[in-house]
Amino acid sequence: MSAYAKPLPPDDPSSRPFWEGARRGVVMLQRCLDCGRHRFPGTRYCAQCRGSRSAWVESSGAGIVESFCTFHKAYWPGFATDVPYDVVQVLLDERVRLFSNLVGVPRERIRLGMRVRASFEAVTPEVTLVKFAEAM
Repeated sequence: MSAYAKPLPPDDPSSRPFWEGARRGVVMLQRCLDCGRHRFPGTRYCAQCRGSRSAWVESSGAGIVESFCTFHKAYWPGFATDVPYDVVQVLLDERVRLFSNLVGVPRERIRLGMRVRASFEAVTPEVTLVKFAEAM
């Protein structure tokens, strides 16, 4: 693996289970044990019911493209060779939103409501990014 030049997620204890799951090829979400609502990033209290009991659970990794945009400027040097590149907002079936990239889909085929599934890209030995691919 060559040196990865793009920004990496911070090593934050509140979201560490998410990134550990990504290394295993699963999307992990925090789930409130009081009302059942899923959330990410991890928080101490549920925004729905204010409950403090939660657990990290495996999600389906499936959802829809809810929004997307194309970046025409590299805000970080590591993205300079990718411009223009697309960023999607995915609404997971568990009602959690994630921002990422859509892989294997040309820009002209990206559609709102498109079904997607999680895809994983190991960018360093410690970090695997969650991306999305069209669900078949």
